[in-house]
Amino acid sequence: MLWLEDEPLHLDPERMAGFYVDLGEAQAQVAMARSMSALRRKLGRAAMHNANENWNSLARTARSIATIADPLGLSSLSAVARDVARTAEAEDHVALAATMARLERVSDRSFKMMSQMQHF
Repeated sequence: MLWLEDEPLHLDPERMAGFYVDLGEAQAQVAMARSMSALRRKLGRAAMHNANENWNSLARTARSIATIADPLGLSSLSAVARDVARTAEAEDHVALAATMARLERVSDRSFKMMSQMQHF
């Protein structure tokens, strides 16, 4: 098995800070928890749509993941979700398999990073 180093995880600290400034710390933490929960649900749906070869629903769900991730400053997650949407719409099965695997890796790392940040 070939092991590759993880690609850098891109974050937008200004967006993340703006999220907290706009809502205040207490409300931002609640909103962040809700958003992370929504992301988990959407990622599960994306996997289901992919397994069922429901490309239109997968594209919609992936765009929704990007819409949730973007204001949180999760730039890599948002970008990969948009890539999944494009490959699903094109029904490019090889590219879709690669982008779905990438979405899983990037989402796992994003969740770990967000969890660590909440402990500070």
